[in-house]
Amino acid sequence: MSLTLIIGNKNYSSWSMRPWVLLKQFGIPFEEVMLKFESSEWNERIAHLAPTRKVPTLWDGEPGASNSIAVWETIAIIEYIADRFPHFDIWPKDVAARAFARAIAAEMHAGFQALRNSMPMNIRSKHAGKGMQAGVAEDIARVEAIWDGARERFGSRTDSPFLFGQFCAADAMYAPVVMRFHTYAPPLSAATLRYCEAMRAAPGIATWMAEACLETEFVGFDEPYASAPSQHI
Repeated sequence: MSLTLIIGNKNYSSWSMRPWVLLKQFGIPFEEVMLKFESSEWNERIAHLAPTRKVPTLWDGEPGASNSIAVWETIAIIEYIADRFPHFDIWPKDVAARAFARAIAAEMHAGFQALRNSMPMNIRSKHAGKGMQAGVAEDIARVEAIWDGARERFGSRTDSPFLFGQFCAADAMYAPVVMRFHTYAPPLSAATLRYCEAMRAAPGIATWMAEACLETEFVGFDEPYASAPSQHI
């Protein structure tokens, strides 16, 4: 069966970004269906294409068909991809590294609410210095500690710049945080900036960013620091 990923706007949809860049980075073929937020197409199609009426949703087989497999929630989608393509190192091979990677991916999935709420993903805009509300500095410090710990324990074994050496699911889970750091430019360590630079240069992430910057839709909920459509960067 073939894969289809249902996503939202690339400029705003951080959860859509995660499985999309993972599939791209590993060269796994899939079809993309974008339902833009606050659009008539979203209203008309989301119930048929996403059981929870949220994105992303991955379909293995014809989207919406009763004999196809639907997977929602980003962690579940990533695990399905890992099961479906066991010849790819979606998670690190080393047992300790894999456990660490899964733990920090789950932490990303469940936590960092202050960072999420105060610095919504907005790739095409620049809001340097904005978003440093209560709790955000603590969330950023925790992200940096996670990244430093992963690279020091596991990533340093190779010359690759990613958390566990080669790009894996954990990097994909933190890709939208890299986007937030680029947009809001909070104070960051030199090591964090190097990792962010490497992530933005990764082919899957670079492609997503380029396509996000071509979008012109303005979703007010995700634009707390602009009263009109943001200029592209």
